[in-house]
Amino acid sequence: MNALENIQNEARVIVEQLADKEINRMKDMIGGFEEWFNQPGNALVVKHYNGDHVDRYGSIEKYVYMTKFNRWDDDLKQYVLPTVFPTKYSDRQQMYYNKSLANMVYELRLMESKNWEVRYREDFTNANMAKLNRALAKHLTNEMTASDIRVNVGGDGAEVLANVDDKLFKTFGTLCGGYIQCYHYRYRSSLK
Repeated sequence: MNALENIQNEARVIVEQLADKEINRMKDMIGGFEEWFNQPGNALVVKHYNGDHVDRYGSIEKYVYMTKFNRWDDDLKQYVLPTVFPTKYSDRQQMYYNKSLANMVYELRLMESKNWEVRYREDFTNANMAKLNRALAKHLTNEMTASDIRVNVGGDGAEVLANVDDKLFKTFGTLCGGYIQCYHYRYRSSLK
């Protein structure tokens, strides 16, 4: 009995490892920003009545715009990065049509908040457990009996294998996402 619950508990390790991978991706991204930010002339400086100050929040948008937002140059016949950061939002608004770049700005700004990693891990794990549970519930119920539950994690995916009522249950998650898009699994399940 409790096949669904037992497999969900064993499969949680997949989601936890996926959360680690996603957080490491985000840390690499903030590391790239920090390296760029600390080079002279890169940080966005805002003038105030009481003196100039460095705007980290705005510098994130500048970083993504200057290092990731490339456009086609008809004369050079290639994609090129901008050489100047526009001061008016309307001039840099086109960058936000690229949802990957908009998401990158959002994630970098998220990492500026306190305890971002703890909150992000919790939200990410909960969302991906719900997705995994939906995949498992397509074939399993708690009235079934599961034994020999095995979880295998590889470089490009993960699988959960179990003997459920003398049938082989298999859920294979293919790893998707990466540099800009959030890591996630796409699941396929079967009970044969």
